[in-house]
Amino acid sequence: MGFLDKLFGGKKGNVTPGGSPIYHYDEPENHGLRTPKESGIYAQEVDSRFEELFPGRECRVLHEIVSDLVHIDVHVMWPTQEQNFFVVYTTGMSDLPMTPAKEVPEEHRKDLELAELYLFLPGDWPLDQDSLPSERAYWPIRALKFVARFPHEYHTWLNWGHTLPNGPDYAPLGDGVGFGAIVLMGGGDAPLGRLDTEDGRRLSLLHLVPLYKEEVEFKLKYGMEALTKLFDEKGVPAILDPKRPNLCADFKEVLD
Repeated sequence: MGFLDKLFGGKKGNVTPGGSPIYHYDEPENHGLRTPKESGIYAQEVDSRFEELFPGRECRVLHEIVSDLVHIDVHVMWPTQEQNFFVVYTTGMSDLPMTPAKEVPEEHRKDLELAELYLFLPGDWPLDQDSLPSERAYWPIRALKFVARFPHEYHTWLNWGHTLPNGPDYAPLGDGVGFGAIVLMGGGDAPLGRLDTEDGRRLSLLHLVPLYKEEVEFKLKYGMEALTKLFDEKGVPAILDPKRPNLCADFKEVLD
């Protein structure tokens, strides 16, 4: 489906009016299956952080059967009566360092090499074993897995404010949804934004948020801070709503 391909990472192109550099990709060479040398290096520490922040939840792991470059597992924390939403996060993305852009100052590069992803799903999301094969249930999990592998496949990096469209035409991320792109939020110094690992590394925890095409174009025009302000003003919940309104439905400017 051309998932999130060819934008943000490889050959540097223009800088948008909002200050976002645009990068374009060539398809990576086919090296065959590259079995990871290590897996789950920081998994226990990431698990502990999420268990600390969301205690008392039943947890399951969707283990990756065949892995290329990194072994990405998706962890699902079931809703509770007090917090009726799923917490879903990755481990394995941080098994390899990402490759920050050359423009990133040398003194900051080390702190931007490691990351894991998370999102929140409504408490009625069909994540039981019988429902997982369905597209309605699985597309956010597929997005997590793809984005987690993306920086290693394309020798790039991901952090707060990075947007990834689903191909040049912003194809839907899943059946029956209007989202055609993803933005990464979170990060920072909050407990759900940063993990200082036992070996002295900084690991960013990034919130994966689906976007409509027009919201991406708005962000490219006015910047990530403007998009964040718009989300705050409209009260967009942290829990994914596949039917949420397009906040920029009337935005018509398209950037080349």
